[in-house]
Amino acid sequence: MAGYNLAIVGATELTGQELIKILQTRRFPINNIKFLTNPAQYVPGRRIFFAGKDFEVQEITSRAFREVDIAFFCGDAETAQHFAPNISDFGCFVIDVSGAFRGDDKVLSVIPEINGEELQQLKKKRLVASPSPAVIQLLLPLNTLRQWTSLRRLIVHSFEPVSESGQSAVEFLTTEARTVLDGKNVIPHTYHHQIAFNLLPETENFLDTGLTRSEARIIREIKRFWRLPDLNISVTAIRVPLYQGMSQSVIVDLGKKVTPDEMREVMGDTPGVKVSDDPSVNMYPQPWQSINTDEIVVGRIRELDSTYNTMAFWSCMDNLRKGSALNAIQIAETASHLKLI
Repeated sequence: MAGYNLAIVGATELTGQELIKILQTRRFPINNIKFLTNPAQYVPGRRIFFAGKDFEVQEITSRAFREVDIAFFCGDAETAQHFAPNISDFGCFVIDVSGAFRGDDKVLSVIPEINGEELQQLKKKRLVASPSPAVIQLLLPLNTLRQWTSLRRLIVHSFEPVSESGQSAVEFLTTEARTVLDGKNVIPHTYHHQIAFNLLPETENFLDTGLTRSEARIIREIKRFWRLPDLNISVTAIRVPLYQGMSQSVIVDLGKKVTPDEMREVMGDTPGVKVSDDPSVNMYPQPWQSINTDEIVVGRIRELDSTYNTMAFWSCMDNLRKGSALNAIQIAETASHLKLI
């Protein structure tokens, strides 16, 4: 098939770099590609090597999207909010990974393995949001199970690496770790407290409800995606001193009794999910093992309370890959398959 003209906004950001890497390994059909960045991060002469060629990173302008078929927004939300709606009006298929439109009821959120067919509903404004990594990690393993029985309550603890805060947070984790190992006092930069050798139950600012902004957003996204406004959900997000790899501890009350073996079978049959669960040989998901993989890995599946049909599991995922860049590319692949581009 003929290739597409692509634009990657935020090409020098962590998610943008991961997206570029995946585009080459999946052999997505490309005719031409542009790498863009916002004015604050633009550095004249910066270049990206892609598919055997050297490309200059350009400063983003509206004119940069002329003749672009697909635009990926991987940078800051403010840039996406400014440019994405207008260029989608002119026929460009826009996939937002920045988070700018995850709370917009007028913008479709897509996890291709779950609701890729809903892309056919798009009309003139072809703007699609990729959900939060934490939401993708939770919904994919549970979605097939949800088709089998109802979900009555969810309790989620999401352990999120510093790469969720961007490149500067990754660099500061290294600096802080060296400072601690040298026996010196840490002066926090990215977060309110030291993150090296520490855990922070604060991934964004706190709201009056006691939730952080990210916890409230995850809850809203889940209810909106599943169209279950009354679903009982509790989310606690914890920043952990890892560069990459997100983990979740999930407790779920089901509408009927499900055995651990049945749950393993159901989740194992879910596209994008891999079950790794054998306590007899200490087999369970670990965040470092999830890096550079395309699946959400699930394990520690067990029954907690037979009275309320309460089950628990643990999952790990590469937040930059499966939780962000890969999901965006799968959206583009699905749209291409449906002949929407």
